[in-house]
Amino acid sequence: MNLWFIFLTGLTTGALSCLAVQGGLLASVIANQSKSDRQSPQNQDSKAVAMFLLAKIIAHTILGFLLGSLGSAFQLSLGMRLFFQIFTALFMLATAANLLNLHPIFRYVVIQPPAMLRKMIKKSSKNTAWFSPFILGFFTIFIPCGVTQAVEILVITNGSPVTGAAAMFAFVLGTMPLFATIGLATAKLSARWYQIFTKGAVTILVLMSLYSINGVLQVIDSPVSWQKGVLAYQKLQQYEKGTNGKNLVAIVNGVQQVSIQVTSGGYMPKYFTVKAGVPVELTLQTNDVYTCASAFTFRAFNIYTNLKSTDQKTFTLTPDKKGKFTFACSMGMYTGVMEVI
Repeated sequence: MNLWFIFLTGLTTGALSCLAVQGGLLASVIANQSKSDRQSPQNQDSKAVAMFLLAKIIAHTILGFLLGSLGSAFQLSLGMRLFFQIFTALFMLATAANLLNLHPIFRYVVIQPPAMLRKMIKKSSKNTAWFSPFILGFFTIFIPCGVTQAVEILVITNGSPVTGAAAMFAFVLGTMPLFATIGLATAKLSARWYQIFTKGAVTILVLMSLYSINGVLQVIDSPVSWQKGVLAYQKLQQYEKGTNGKNLVAIVNGVQQVSIQVTSGGYMPKYFTVKAGVPVELTLQTNDVYTCASAFTFRAFNIYTNLKSTDQKTFTLTPDKKGKFTFACSMGMYTGVMEVI
């Protein structure tokens, strides 16, 4: 296992992918810190960012050790991943509501140590501001981005606890410069920029929470999602142009052959049409892919699989019900549709 390559992956695609998924938690840390103690020295905000990143790297190093020891038995199920994704989205919405002072109840979104621990810390004259960032940083193991999941699969395949811990440490270390740069730059804002930052933070938190919720809707193939609305519009255009139904897949020896290329940017093709009652042979292929797309889910046909970075897997299914069925990565970031006619 090449730890240098894993570090570079974290430094590039991993950092961007993880920021898209976990950036809302970092924004929550900074926003709550600023709101709870607006007059505190700016280095307090910097400490909050540092504690978030420290907890993140500790948690993932431990996770790497456990995955290397216990393998796939320690992996979270898809249902649990979706639960934590929804929980994170709701947490970000509650944080936005707290920043806008919509209701006193949203003040409880600011995580505090237990009362007994808080008293002990107060007696020792230390600040409690580290607690919330540390908890949220540790929480990031429950909402892995696509590239993180790819590294986790690599660790499980390797089967070594020490190498697993080292791989996850190297990967998260690679993601830290981007997280630290954005976090510290935000934390250095002066007090007079606080209101502008608050409005920006609220907007980011709401958009990212909606993005997370939409991802869950995609994975469970909900009839309501952003992509379903876009698809309905596209289908209307196809009917008007008379091109609907022209993308039927080929039938070989009575079996409909479908080959999906899993790329770093999603699935190709993203849309295809098959006939009801005729068996479908679905082949998934990856070639040097390290994104969420490799964690393929097709809920309507009970297909859940994690592809290696370069891999090929084939599944057989027989659609007996007409309609449109969504397949997606485990985070709902990349999607596609199989229409049965």
